Amino acid sequence: MSQTAVSSFDEDLVRSLSASLEEPDWLTDSRLGAYKEFAALPPEKNPLYTKYVSTFNFPLDQFKLTPGHAKIDFRAFFSDFLTGKESDIILQGNETQVHAELKDDLSSQGVNLMSFHEALRNEEAKVRKLVEQRLVKSGSDKYAAFVNAFFNAGTFIRVPKGVTLDRPLRRMLLLDSPNTSVVEQNFVIAEEQSKLIFLEELYSKGTPAPSLVASTTEILARPGSHVDFSSIQLFDASATHVSNRAAQTANDSKVTVSSLSLGGAVSRSRMNFYLDGRGSLAEGFEIFFTDAKQRYDFETNLIHRSPDSTGFTQARGVLKGESQSIFKGMIKIVNAAKNSRSYLAHHAMLLERTAKSDGVPSLEIENNEVKATHSASVAQIDEEQLFYLEARGLAYDEARKMVVLGFFEPVLSRVPIEQTREGARFMIEGKWQGEKRRLVDREALLAATGELTPEVKESEDIFERHYKYR
Repeated sequence: MSQTAVSSFDEDLVRSLSASLEEPDWLTDSRLGAYKEFAALPPEKNPLYTKYVSTFNFPLDQFKLTPGHAKIDFRAFFSDFLTGKESDIILQGNETQVHAELKDDLSSQGVNLMSFHEALRNEEAKVRKLVEQRLVKSGSDKYAAFVNAFFNAGTFIRVPKGVTLDRPLRRMLLLDSPNTSVVEQNFVIAEEQSKLIFLEELYSKGTPAPSLVASTTEILARPGSHVDFSSIQLFDASATHVSNRAAQTANDSKVTVSSLSLGGAVSRSRMNFYLDGRGSLAEGFEIFFTDAKQRYDFETNLIHRSPDSTGFTQARGVLKGESQSIFKGMIKIVNAAKNSRSYLAHHAMLLERTAKSDGVPSLEIENNEVKATHSASVAQIDEEQLFYLEARGLAYDEARKMVVLGFFEPVLSRVPIEQTREGARFMIEGKWQGEKRRLVDREALLAATGELTPEVKESEDIFERHYKYR
């Protein structure tokens, strides 16, 4: 990282940002410690991956960060992105949270869906413990340190012990000509014997100026809990997206993380699964579709630290134009994690010879009483499949689309959240056709055909309900 980039995000900015958010001294000190790591770390620590830095790196000094939150008109800002039927949702415009609500049946059970700083005001001791015991540590990655030092937004989600959600909590982030970078710190917590479903949607309206969205997300699955987390990223071509996620599983818990990436100029994703409980299960599904000159850099690691744990992760991507991707992954099973099973895979399809994809899966196994498998493949679209479909009457472009959709299906079919699974199919087909579809478009389509569920039909308009405004 050049000195120019570091000086754009300096210690004085850390202090002024923390002061503008009225944070306690301990959090300011935590930010300053993270800043020192950020200033010292290279863009890539692992020597196996340093040769790819020049392709997927980006200059941070093209972005800016200004303390303070912009005022946003809730109705005008989100009107084109909502049907009005949404519930159990938190809405964020640029760095500003403008709306958060839960239905009474969830709020009465103690479910939390709020901003990070609201949680800090309400439960400072618990939030401090989360920050001090972060899974996404500043010393692990330069951009994790960047977020821990400079975050200006964030979300706090918690489902109490024994509470089961049968519908997803949602968060929508919408970029519209942001005057500052959006830097987020998110915590998702499922207490003992609970079930949490969470859907994150990341959109932008079409700002021509370069914009940055950087985040850390920590998913904590307590004993016997179940977390289904999914994220859909559909930023415009001027956006850079940086994500560091980590999930920790306790005894007999399960975490599934699904991610669909379609937008942005550069996307850098890091996902670490820490299997820390006997009988725990972690699953990860990474789906991406690139075109033009998009550059996607993914890394997923399965780290087994407890016996009888199971990990599974698979990435599938299709590349067009001059786009490039790399998938890096590691299965690590420590000596104490006997009888663990793990699988890591990356498969990419190239639709044009100018596209490029690399896969670098790895194993680090410290005991013999385990099963671990990894695989990677990069190939051109199968001409025999195209010939078969064309021989049965499909036009060439329609045949290519069918092959692409079929290529994604083994992963899509395993995504547990129905709204994400069906929405992903809808949006991938839209990108093939040059359309920018969103989940709201699908809901509007269903409304037009009269196929919405009774719960959605009977719900009130979100613009007429009470909301928190900041």
